[in-house]
Amino acid sequence: MQSLPPPPIPLRVDLPDDEAPLRRKRPSWVLAIALLLIVSLALVAVAPLLSGDPEPGTDFAFLSRTPSGDPVRWNPCEPIHYVVNASLAPPGSLADVHEAARRMSEATGIAFAYDGLSDEDPSAFRKPFIPDRYGSRWAPVLIGWVDPDDSDIPFDEAHGTASAVASPLYPYGLAADVYVSGWVAMNSEDSNPPGFDVPHEQGPVILHELGHVMGLGHVPSFGELMQPAGGGVTDLGPGDREGLERLGSSGGCLTVPQAHA
Repeated sequence: MQSLPPPPIPLRVDLPDDEAPLRRKRPSWVLAIALLLIVSLALVAVAPLLSGDPEPGTDFAFLSRTPSGDPVRWNPCEPIHYVVNASLAPPGSLADVHEAARRMSEATGIAFAYDGLSDEDPSAFRKPFIPDRYGSRWAPVLIGWVDPDDSDIPFDEAHGTASAVASPLYPYGLAADVYVSGWVAMNSEDSNPPGFDVPHEQGPVILHELGHVMGLGHVPSFGELMQPAGGGVTDLGPGDREGLERLGSSGGCLTVPQAHA
């Protein structure tokens, strides 16, 4: 697979309610990600969609699994790099991003490395390898605020407007056992203010979205941040933390394909 050129940019689709969509709706910031379809070199083909089914008897869920049944996750033996486009963000947003990354690092045991500000806009068609911008490595996770009227990200839905959309990215856009990049798109028109003081503020939204980037899906339990409406909490719940622990350093190192075009 590494010897093949990158496939066309994956399409994104909305899933029905019973397949655990990962988009948040204003004002309760119910989140969704538009899940990937796997694209062949010659034509577009639908791949198995990312699962969000809860683990039996638990309060966490994984987005996708490997053929052996393990959750798809990041390599915990390398830092997860991230950049921020805060050009449309309200004051205090950068602090929210750093605090969310700190909490995610604490929960997973994976180091997060801030690579600075970026002028890259989040896109539903973002590639995991952007050498002209980030050099010969997998692109860092991008967290940015966008105007939904000027974005290709599908913020609009039948029951309202999403305040954020997020997605992890496979190498080359093809299903694999490891994530190598991702993005979080914050709706710049969302009215929720920065902070972590009360549920539905911007900080817990970002933390929830990073949970999706790490590989967590939605769960039905209130008291868990990965509940579709945020669970009524401002921080990760016990099920969130258990799921993130399994996605983190406790799972051991993974081999990451070399980034190249």
